[in-house]
Amino acid sequence: RDIRCLVTDISYLDPQEGIRFRGKTIPETFEALPKAAGSAYPTVESFWYFLLTGDVPTQAQVDEVVAEWKTRQNVPSYVFDAIRALPRDSHPMVMLSVGIMAMQKDSKFAAFYNSGKFNKMVAWESVYEDASDIVARIPIVAAFIYNLKYKGDKQIAIDPKLDMGANFAHMIGQSDQYKDVARMYFILHSDHESGNVSAHTTHLVHSALSDPYYAYSAGLNGLAGPLHGLANQEVLGWIMEFQKKLNGAEPTKENVTKALWDTLNAGQVVPGYGHAVLRKTDPRYTAQREFCLKTP
Repeated sequence: RDIRCLVTDISYLDPQEGIRFRGKTIPETFEALPKAAGSAYPTVESFWYFLLTGDVPTQAQVDEVVAEWKTRQNVPSYVFDAIRALPRDSHPMVMLSVGIMAMQKDSKFAAFYNSGKFNKMVAWESVYEDASDIVARIPIVAAFIYNLKYKGDKQIAIDPKLDMGANFAHMIGQSDQYKDVARMYFILHSDHESGNVSAHTTHLVHSALSDPYYAYSAGLNGLAGPLHGLANQEVLGWIMEFQKKLNGAEPTKENVTKALWDTLNAGQVVPGYGHAVLRKTDPRYTAQREFCLKTP
């Protein structure tokens, strides 16, 4: 703990104030970036530009990214076929990882490497192309999985007028309010100093020159662990189980403390959100709570 072992330009996790993206706190980031039309929140596309360059984009630059991603959204039908071939009770993260791997044959990095003209000085260009394809397509694959598992396979097509976050909300059949939820959530969880399990895994796998599809799928498999991304699901399960034990009683300091100790004494982990480095409430939680409080 408290030993620096990684350097990244994209984000920094301060123990006292939480994550900073390109030097900006979460509130500063939301304030600085151009907003989606009719929204108080920026688009994911504007944040992508900001993360990659360190510069706050103009609206014209954001529009370029939005238009560029729309040219990359053509997920091949065999990707959906591969996901549908899995047992329907497979975990969504299994399905997402399989979906990413099913797209691997289109890897521009792999094609460049196998062309016989591979040059490590320009290899980053095909990595960028693959990463852009994955980022543009992953909301479509994720929405497909959600609808497959929880909406009776009733799929909703992309709306070509919408940005990424709004489109994801649209594709899973949510109301207009959820468009901002998606924009906010995707930005808040985009990067966390690059040292967490999933980010570290993608870097490690790609260091062997495995293409970004292999690397990203591996990162998803790490994210699926209960001490990482699965904690979001686990904490909900823990709270729901705690509510059952209360049997209608109000939570108090005493019964919450007992529930925590019961979990720990059973050799189990108390799941939660946040980060081991933080010494204050995670500002990602604060941003989501503030959204909930001001949204009717």
